[in-house]
Amino acid sequence: MVKLKVLALVMGGALFVAACGAPEATPTPTPSTVNAAGVYSTNCVPCHGADRKGVEGLGKPLTQESLAPLSDSAVKDVIENGREGTVMVAWKDLISDEEIDALAQFLKNN
Repeated sequence: MVKLKVLALVMGGALFVAACGAPEATPTPTPSTVNAAGVYSTNCVPCHGADRKGVEGLGKPLTQESLAPLSDSAVKDVIENGREGTVMVAWKDLISDEEIDALAQFLKNN
């Protein structure tokens, strides 16, 4: 009887250590299939320019330097919801969520 209790205790401890000690696998992110540069060219160039330096009276510069103070989520929010009182429209109903994510990353990192 004592051997059975010891065996159960050892097995339970081993299962606990195995379950708690192993790090969880982090899923590998799948690369986006969205051509973010193409999304920019199609939708953003008229107001922000092909060089992303902005167009007077229409759109502000979207260079890495100009966007550096903004978080990734802030850039995404502006794309999704636009800017009230400006010509920047909300794109959330015009392009896909994946395109918005890819565009935000493209703007911040290129």
